[in-house]
Amino acid sequence: MTSVRFLNGLHTIGGNIVEISTQTSRIITDFGVAADLTGETIDESIASGKLPNLPEFFHNTPDQYKHEAIVISHLHIDHMGALQYLTKDVPIYMSQDSLKLYETLIAAGDEQPVANLHALKPEHPLAVGDLTVTGYLSDHDEPGIMALAISDGDHLYVHSGDVRLNGPHRDRVDHWAQTLHDQHVKMLFLEGTTFSFDSDTPVEDSQHPATPYTEATLQTAFGQALDAADQLVVLNPYVRNWERLANFQATAHAHHRQIAWTELSQQVLNHVAHIQPDHVNAKDLKAHPEKYVLENSFENLNDLTDLTVSVYLHSNGVPLGDYDPHFQELLDYLNQHNIPIQYLSCTGHATKTDLITLCQMIAPEIVVPWHSFKPELEAKALDKQTLAMVLQPEKDLFYSVDDPEDAQD
Repeated sequence: MTSVRFLNGLHTIGGNIVEISTQTSRIITDFGVAADLTGETIDESIASGKLPNLPEFFHNTPDQYKHEAIVISHLHIDHMGALQYLTKDVPIYMSQDSLKLYETLIAAGDEQPVANLHALKPEHPLAVGDLTVTGYLSDHDEPGIMALAISDGDHLYVHSGDVRLNGPHRDRVDHWAQTLHDQHVKMLFLEGTTFSFDSDTPVEDSQHPATPYTEATLQTAFGQALDAADQLVVLNPYVRNWERLANFQATAHAHHRQIAWTELSQQVLNHVAHIQPDHVNAKDLKAHPEKYVLENSFENLNDLTDLTVSVYLHSNGVPLGDYDPHFQELLDYLNQHNIPIQYLSCTGHATKTDLITLCQMIAPEIVVPWHSFKPELEAKALDKQTLAMVLQPEKDLFYSVDDPEDAQD
């Protein structure tokens, strides 16, 4: 019999981890963290719920499974940040793009080394004992994102991953949703980030425009900001969204500017996006600031002190929003130095309406709302607008799709 155990992420944005297992085999996806572990031991982090209740993975002790694997939907911290704490040598799979990004971040010292990493080729089932897992290219603001389908031979379990329908790769989402619909999905794990907020669109900070940007309109706004600036433009992007980095560079060139990238972004553009990054020396940037865009992050704010800056463009870089205490420090610094800030944020998450649409497209028998601070609101909407049975599970219990309301310790 196949069991489903929810190890984290039922009432948080991120950290969602689910285990699907038989007597001899198990697949776990994802493996992230949604809280700071600084100063805690592994056991303390497990006890506090910051790490999943899998002590055998962190202390390398035996378990009953002859076959097991961790499969990562995408390379955001809340979906893969616990990998660095592993001591058990378990195979880890992700898309080829995510793997290349991970290897680049590790080589640059931005991530800790992790062993036994492998690429999961899209739509090529991988056998893990009694189970198989198949990845499908999807759309999110980490371009390597995959939706994951796990089969035990009788039932199909689908992890949507983080997903949006208004991004540049809507066709990918339509494809996997229709493909899996035709295979009959027994249980769908559906992200619900948007249901954490009052608006229909996710609001990671209070500074989003009234009409949210898409990846395309964000580039239009970037070009307009470049045209309006007569001095240096500063850009704070999220490096793991390498498609957006590449688009920023193309837009900058179209508006007769080059971007002075950090070394990390140069490596990501080169090795992951496969484009030649701009190389700008400090002397030219100071002599002709009107010709350049400078990538700058919070930890390097003081580098701006002696520069004449027209505008600071904040594009999902760190600190992301109001909940981060460093965000106010950023605003205070910019205000002190008379640098205006403009927000070029674009979410990677579907609207509430689109999440309902996606569930209707897949038509699962059972749907589990998670990856949200308010999954009960998603559950209510799904129950009203879809035909699926809505399950709101408890953490660390074992569920069977044959009798999902009878969970076991």
